[in-house]
Amino acid sequence: MNKSKKWLVGSVAFALAFTLQAPFAHSATPTVTVVMPTQWKDAFAPEIAAFNKSNTTVNIEVNWGGAQDQLIAANKSPDIINTGDLFVAAQKNLLLDLTPYMAKDKTINSKDFYPALLNAVKFQGRQLALPYRFNVGLLYYNKTLFDSAGLAYPTAKWTQKNLITAGQKLTKSSGTTATQWGIGSTFGWWGEWLIHVRQSGGDWLQDGVVALDSPEAIKGLTFFRDKVSKYDMSPGPKADSLGGFSGGKTGMEYGGHTGNWPGYNAVSSLKWDISVLPRGSKSSKGAELALEAWGVSAKTANKQAAYEAVKFLTSVAFLTTQWTELRLPPTRISVANAALSVPVAKRPSPQNLEALFGGIATGMTLPRTIPFIKVTQEVVQPIIDKMLEGTLTPQEAGDQATAAANKALSILQP
Repeated sequence: MNKSKKWLVGSVAFALAFTLQAPFAHSATPTVTVVMPTQWKDAFAPEIAAFNKSNTTVNIEVNWGGAQDQLIAANKSPDIINTGDLFVAAQKNLLLDLTPYMAKDKTINSKDFYPALLNAVKFQGRQLALPYRFNVGLLYYNKTLFDSAGLAYPTAKWTQKNLITAGQKLTKSSGTTATQWGIGSTFGWWGEWLIHVRQSGGDWLQDGVVALDSPEAIKGLTFFRDKVSKYDMSPGPKADSLGGFSGGKTGMEYGGHTGNWPGYNAVSSLKWDISVLPRGSKSSKGAELALEAWGVSAKTANKQAAYEAVKFLTSVAFLTTQWTELRLPPTRISVANAALSVPVAKRPSPQNLEALFGGIATGMTLPRTIPFIKVTQEVVQPIIDKMLEGTLTPQEAGDQATAAANKALSILQP
């Protein structure tokens, strides 16, 4: 056979081999994308790399430090979307319904998620995401200041009366200048005053309309104001906060967030712990319960693969790494139980993890009315601020906030 014939035969053989292999090109492991904060990279990158190496169903590609919202706006949505309880209603057309995928999946064990957290990312009967971390409003306290004042630490049996008594004993001043606050207050957003409203039997939204003018809501707003103006144990919106809770000169922080833990633990002199919030005038329920979750983009070309990736990112193994490395509160009961099994004395701050996971039962998610954040921050909050400044009574603030918020909702609601 001459060289030209050998070349022809070889070429045909190569072409035939390529043709026979071509139908199997689609069997390559599909890649799905997700955006994660850069500060998670050291903890998560090794876990994700090991997952990618060990399975053939999906390859997870992380955009570290990317801007998810910008990508979605540019029609370049990642395959996996970071969402949460407040956003699934607005994103109902953006997120894939995971219900049918979970129904045929024999390994998901959805009963291992705290039911309240799993339900919080359902919308109109559709499971639009799986939760991976949560926050619940808690009472944070400075052990050193409590010890110095000879006060017992807060317990689950505390009421508002206990809070006031401790707050006043922890407050110190030099002349007219405060040198130590009994309890810090959160100004400029709904994070604290809405808890008091709910614990008094009221709520932001009742029967589809804003109801901050109800007698129960007014009672809650009054207590929020009185912590500053009547009991004189908390800095007002214009007072020196003395560095806040992390500054070491504040006895308690009301409704504090788990996201503050790294900052608190970065202060070596701060000895702190948590407790569930004191019972309000009517109920113990009312602490803000919020969560983040992973969902699948409805536009992804690899729906099953993206689902498998979400399942991994919310698996027991991954949530364990999330908890041990980053202290992001896990949403699975088994991971929580493992954390609770560690003796209290061997736990890093906060040690009272019973309060953290127990707080899920008394926590309440925010209204999923799509314009909630916009209306609360831009319409309601300025009115609440005037109440704290003393230019409006709680009743006047509740009346004005209700009227203005309902008007705004009538315009903004789809």
